[in-house]
This record gives sequence, C-alpha cells and structure tokens, in this order.
Amino acid sequence: MVKKLSGITFDFDATFYNYPRMVTKLIHRFGPHTKLIYDLTKERKKLRSEGKIENFRERQVEVMAKRWKKTPEWTRNHIDKVVYQGFNSSFDKIKPLKNVFNMLDMVVANDIPMCVVSDYPPHDKMQKMGFMKYDWVAIINGEDIGELKPSPAGLQAAMEKMGTKPEETLHVGDSVGFDIRGAKNAGMMSAWLKWWWKKNKYDIQPDYTFTDFEEFMGILEKEFGLKN
Repeated sequence: MVKKLSGITFDFDATFYNYPRMVTKLIHRFGPHTKLIYDLTKERKKLRSEGKIENFRERQVEVMAKRWKKTPEWTRNHIDKVVYQGFNSSFDKIKPLKNVFNMLDMVVANDIPMCVVSDYPPHDKMQKMGFMKYDWVAIINGEDIGELKPSPAGLQAAMEKMGTKPEETLHVGDSVGFDIRGAKNAGMMSAWLKWWWKKNKYDIQPDYTFTDFEEFMGILEKEFGLKN
C-alpha cells in the first residue's frame, strides 16, 4: 500500500550538490579561511541549542567576536565578505548532483508542492545553479526565523506554506543530526542522502536512506506511487 505524500521539503547545502567537490572547486576561497569555517561551524552548533534568536546574524557576530577577540564591526565585515558574499559568488561553477533535476521534474509532474529549508541563505546559490526555475512554495532560511535545524521551526513554516500535515510531508537532507532529527522533531517523514563517508552515529533512524537521486526517485515511485 502506497503512502500519501502531500509535500516535500529539501535541505540545500550538500543535498543538491557534492560538498567535497565544491570545497575542491573553491579551494582558492576556502584555503585561506579554514579557521573561520571551523570556528563558525563550532559556534553555530552552540547556537542551535539556544532556541529562537531574534536577530540571528547579530548573535552570530557576538559569539564570533568573543571567540576571535575582535570588534563586532570587524567580525561582521569579515564573515559577510568571506561567507555570505565570497562563497556564494562562486556557485555558478558548482554542478548540481546527477539526476537532481530529473527528480524535481518528477515531483513537479506529480503536482507535489516543494520547499527548501536551509540553515544558510540559499537563494543566490540556487539562482546560480539553476534551481530557481522551479516553482518553490517557499525558500526558508533558518537564520531569518532565528532557529537552525534540528529545530522544527523552519520545517513547520514550510508545511504551513504548503498546507500539508507532518505525517504526509517528507523532508530530504544529508545530515542525520540536523535534517533527520529536525524532521522527527516536526513529526515528518524523513529521507537521508547518505554520502559514502558518513555514518549514522545518532539514536534516530531515517524512514528512507538513499545514495543518489536515481535511487530516491525509485523510493518516490515505490513508496508513494509517484509516476516517473
């Protein structure tokens, strides 16, 4: 018996493109800033546990300035220049994962509404990579709502936009700790894009696991009755 699927939410970073290849491709940008990336990842992990943050960017600047022992102004400018402007400007050089557009075409053809729920601002990257050709119901950035995954807030906002119930909505992402746990927190179904180097070290299990989007299309067809 096929399950009812009323909507799908997708993570973006490392779900729609190959993250290690992106790092290799943009090594000229990543190379000089490995400490920034490491520190920012560590501090954002702590921010995930703070609950709703009214002004996420400024809170991020506050904790990073303290970590680096720099002024807030210097910290803000540095993060903006390297992360929000520098990396994003090069995404026209990054290729989407194989069959991801075929998969999205399949979802659209079956009249299933779609949203993107990302912890980093995805709009510019999506535009440069060709994803804005799709009619997304919403593109939600966790920074804007003040809560990153595994908080369910972004996913709940997406379901509200799509008008779907959690038990009939599937979230797709590459992180068990953030995406799959976030989906569970929201009462949703979950599908894990498992990269070869990743292992599930958590006490939760995704409803579905796949290693490429051709396999995921098979899941949509077999489990939910979507036509390819």
